[in-house]
Amino acid sequence: INMRKILLSSIIIGVVLLSSCFKKKESTITGAFTGNVILEPMCADEPCDLGPKELEALYEPRKIIVYSSDTSEVIQNIAISIDGKFATGLPVGEYIIDINYYENDISRDVPASLTIVDNFTATRTIHIATGL
Repeated sequence: INMRKILLSSIIIGVVLLSSCFKKKESTITGAFTGNVILEPMCADEPCDLGPKELEALYEPRKIIVYSSDTSEVIQNIAISIDGKFATGLPVGEYIIDINYYENDISRDVPASLTIVDNFTATRTIHIATGL
């Protein structure tokens, strides 16, 4: 009986170890997603002459959100630089992009579908009405 248990345990361990060799690997093939965010208006009053600190305060809380194609999972939160640009790499696949709707933000450009293709850069411009 002990020999039978040892043999059975050995077979189970072997199957578990072998099955890990055949697991589907995450896609290592990637493409890029870049773009520009245009905030309008950027100031409540004109003239609007913002320095780096003010621009950072405007852009830092706002993010581009990349969801799985069925929107069940957040894949990435992408930061936006003070010049309105963003960039990231993503595995090849289908996604939905949106914004995090900071304060009173609205955008007609998102949500939108995004297709990432191997060694290709997908580019988008996203206008955000800030409600300032």
